[in-house]
Amino acid sequence: MACLLRCKSVDWSISSIIAVCLIGLVGGCLGGMLGLGGSVFIIPALSLALGPNQHLYQAAALTANIFVAVAATRRHIGKGTIQPDILPWMVVSAGAMAIVGVLASNQIEPRPLAALFGIFLCYAAVAECISLALRRPDAAGSERTRGHATAVALTAGSAGGFAAGLLGIGGGAVMVPILRRFGRLPVRQAVATSSAAMISACIVGAISKNMSLDGLQDFGGQSLTISSSLSLAALLSPMAMLGGTIGAALVYRLPVMVTRGVLAALLAFAGYRMLSIGGQSLLDALRSGAM
Repeated sequence: MACLLRCKSVDWSISSIIAVCLIGLVGGCLGGMLGLGGSVFIIPALSLALGPNQHLYQAAALTANIFVAVAATRRHIGKGTIQPDILPWMVVSAGAMAIVGVLASNQIEPRPLAALFGIFLCYAAVAECISLALRRPDAAGSERTRGHATAVALTAGSAGGFAAGLLGIGGGAVMVPILRRFGRLPVRQAVATSSAAMISACIVGAISKNMSLDGLQDFGGQSLTISSSLSLAALLSPMAMLGGTIGAALVYRLPVMVTRGVLAALLAFAGYRMLSIGGQSLLDALRSGAM
């Protein structure tokens, strides 16, 4: 790119602006289609396009994810795929645990925990691939008791919210596979319910992350500011919202097997990214007996 993000005065080339808009569109489309939010694509793509600036990208991506989740949820409403018996539990637990995740990220090393999330996502991706290879049908979604539904909802919401606060992701990358593997929800129901629950996690995570930028620095030693994050989010969000709308519509137009295949691929990518970030730290922690 001809220019990189600067924290106090953002200088943009035309190519940079186009790249960020395209990243927002693709990330929003994937997020809306799979109920994951866009951060698992947006953050690494911004790093490739503009250079490393992890904290700034997390804050901006979380802000953009709010628009992705809202746009996708609007599409899902009326389709009968959002699960009303588990959504309230997920909304409350995701919002509460997003705060815990942000507090934890300020006190502990998040890389080993990122690796643990990565291991789970890789497991979920492999399980989905095996199911597709064996041509197993999508989950039935009707065989769950009230107690089981509540437990799954609290687990999915808590894990997704904590991941959002800790790692700056939307949380859906964790919620969807939990709903799929343990809640036995069909992919469309898991995607729709995750998108709706993700709104609270992204709002809490975005506010907390942006408020914590003051005092942090980028890799060049420049101070990060909320205005820098909001400037980047202002470019990402409109296209991400459009992408979220398109992606949520594709959920009901594409064959279920295609959606499941794309879901498995993105979970594998997200798992790999998290393992690459924290794998060595996790091994070091295990060797030292810290975990």
